[in-house]
Amino acid sequence: MYLAKNLKYLRKKSGKTQDGLSSDLNIGRTTIANYEAGISEPNIETLRTFANYFGVSLDLLLSKNMEEAAQTEENVETGLLPTPASSGYSGIPKIISVDSSGNDNIIYVPVKARAGYLLGFGDTEFMETLPTFRLPGLNNATYRMFEVEGPSMAPNVLSGDRIIGEWIDSPDKIRDNRVYVIVHTGGVAVKRVINRLKERGKLYLKSDTIAHRHEFPTIEIDPEDVKEIWYGRMKISSDFSEPAEVYHRLADLETDVMEMKRMFKGEKE
Repeated sequence: MYLAKNLKYLRKKSGKTQDGLSSDLNIGRTTIANYEAGISEPNIETLRTFANYFGVSLDLLLSKNMEEAAQTEENVETGLLPTPASSGYSGIPKIISVDSSGNDNIIYVPVKARAGYLLGFGDTEFMETLPTFRLPGLNNATYRMFEVEGPSMAPNVLSGDRIIGEWIDSPDKIRDNRVYVIVHTGGVAVKRVINRLKERGKLYLKSDTIAHRHEFPTIEIDPEDVKEIWYGRMKISSDFSEPAEVYHRLADLETDVMEMKRMFKGEKE
């Protein structure tokens, strides 16, 4: 019986952590971990719950190694995985990293690995060379961190900053003027995105920079060229820029007013 392997495989393919699956199905995380480890087995009602949730039959869930079937290109014929959408965009990341407890790790893609990532985001061997980590508060979704290069998103996102993105399972879910990491045939782009898929069948990638706007024109891309979409959820930066000039002027003015008050008070006394 392949139940333990199949539960773990289907959970990873759906982009869920054990905590996330536990929340969706109202089944304890420890219980799910025990099922995946083969320590215990669910009753028939719980089996039906898993089968319905992942959209597979009980027979497949129990008697067929789904991961092997998928690797031998039987996934579409047997209904193990969703048929790819017309745009070619996959609803789940090709590679997911998990820790020993089955919780999703965050894979870090530094600038020097970008070229390799564009070709190797579906290659297990390449992805295993990238650093992984976890952060508190980032649960129940799949996240990836990308290092930013260049001034195209300044002053909001600077070169050297790190963007942690949450996986988006469909281009249709892109919201206007939000920051995304778009992995497409032309590269890995950290941009503000305008979604015009319904009206024009296009996505528009914009830069925030004003000083360098002539260097970074808006990019128009077709949905079939999009490989991954990560919604910017968090920025990690080591930049401690000095305050703007207006801040300095206000600070000087405030100091002058305080000095005048002190002098005026002294004269009255």
